[in-house]
Amino acid sequence: CLSNTPPLTEYFLQSSYLEELNFTNPLGMKGEIAEAYADVVKQMWSGRHYSVTKVGHFASQFLGYQQHDSQELLSFLLDGLHEDLNRVKNKEYIELRDAEGRPDQVSVTDGTSSSDISSLTSRKLTLSPPQEVAEEAWRNHRRRNDSVIVDTFHGLFKSTLVCPECHKVSVTFDPFCYLSVPLPVSKDRVMEVFFVSLDPHAKPVQVRPCHPLFYEFKDVPLWDLSIACIKTWVLFEELIQWYELSEQDEDSVLLALYLRERSHYRDYGSSSNSYGASLFGHPLLLNVPRSSCSQEALYTLFLQRLA
Repeated sequence: CLSNTPPLTEYFLQSSYLEELNFTNPLGMKGEIAEAYADVVKQMWSGRHYSVTKVGHFASQFLGYQQHDSQELLSFLLDGLHEDLNRVKNKEYIELRDAEGRPDQVSVTDGTSSSDISSLTSRKLTLSPPQEVAEEAWRNHRRRNDSVIVDTFHGLFKSTLVCPECHKVSVTFDPFCYLSVPLPVSKDRVMEVFFVSLDPHAKPVQVRPCHPLFYEFKDVPLWDLSIACIKTWVLFEELIQWYELSEQDEDSVLLALYLRERSHYRDYGSSSNSYGASLFGHPLLLNVPRSSCSQEALYTLFLQRLA
């Protein structure tokens, strides 16, 4: 990420950092992080290496070969580079002031105003007098922090608090170097489903419907559940089968045929001395006339369906 940030990479490739190394900053690493990072960048962009390895000793939390949090590493690196390259040698004490009713927006020549400077780049800006709050906060921040990292990454958060009783408005601007944003979560779910037709000669058809996460299958027989509930039941992403059924009346009964394979070993976990049996394949659903529910009739019907 940082290597593909042009202003920062050009800064190190041109060795501009050598003139700004801060060896006395107690918050830095005496310039070692900046020099180490410069070495990495120069190797990466030299065109002579397929891979680059750099082992550091600056932060014990990143030692070893276990998995580490990339955001923590980037924040540590940015902070370390900033302090090693801070142009301010002696940081002065600055007392922060509240807005106290002063303007905190950028005035525009056409009479309008906005706190979003980025949206006004196409128009000529006229800033308020020097006491303007945002400018003052940024100026105070630069009096203690001035580096290529500040030039490239730092910005200000505007915080506005309103007292619900006296309605006093407090406006402050806080510096930041990096932002934490949530990853987008998909609201749709793609499922792998096999559709079993009512026609016994038709092979099951695989479909991949995409539905909202909490879509309810109210029109599907036997399913009045959301996809989230189904996914909770279906462990290890097993397949879901949809069955097409004929109209059921009082003279028919819905039967499910499960296929089990008898194992060659006795099931010692059971209280009986029978051999164990494990499920295989997928169940079959059949509407069977009640007049055909004898053992012989069912066996013949099931064999036909399996065939």
